[in-house]
Amino acid sequence: MPFYKRNLPHWQEPGAEYFVTFRLAGSLPKNVIQQLKKSRDTFKKNFSHKTDYRSKTRQLEASLFKKYESILDRQSTGPVWLSNKNIADIVKEALHYRDNNEYDLYAFCIMSNHVHVVFRELYSNQEDQKIEEAFPVTKILQGLKSYTGLMANRELNRTGSFWHEESYDRLIRNAKELYNSIQYTLNNPVKINLVKNWRDWQYNYCKSEFAEGL
Repeated sequence: MPFYKRNLPHWQEPGAEYFVTFRLAGSLPKNVIQQLKKSRDTFKKNFSHKTDYRSKTRQLEASLFKKYESILDRQSTGPVWLSNKNIADIVKEALHYRDNNEYDLYAFCIMSNHVHVVFRELYSNQEDQKIEEAFPVTKILQGLKSYTGLMANRELNRTGSFWHEESYDRLIRNAKELYNSIQYTLNNPVKINLVKNWRDWQYNYCKSEFAEGL
């Protein structure tokens, strides 16, 4: 399975299902980012030579993800442009536009400073894609974030980075993990008491075949 690492590790398999989170630029304070980097560096130093390094990396990233999302949910630092209806609508429309083309869209949730998405990747099946394309999710997110960032900046009459350059993506391995990922995504506004039921959040979406059991 293809793997690469920038600040975050990425395992991507064409045609697989993914849980993805991307956030606004500046939405995490610098000291938090430094702490996360220090945790990863310490982990790599202690475990990179272990045979179960990959599985332990997934566990570490899941733990760090929960920490940084809890900070995002507090909305205590950085921009909250996605709370602007016009901006959220740009992202919502762009997510739906790519459905059945680049991915099979299962669910998404747009919060004030970050977005969760669950989908099955289709991008690598397109005729004009090279067979050796190894990181289809990265390509999808690059296009999505580039377009929505441009349109949002126009709406806000601003320049500069709109999205943080890197995203968190996790390959979903089984049906239980898929269910948990969709449930987690949709219940983000419920968790922080913005609504009582995920269906009441204007910027939630769930494909009908998954919504029945939630």
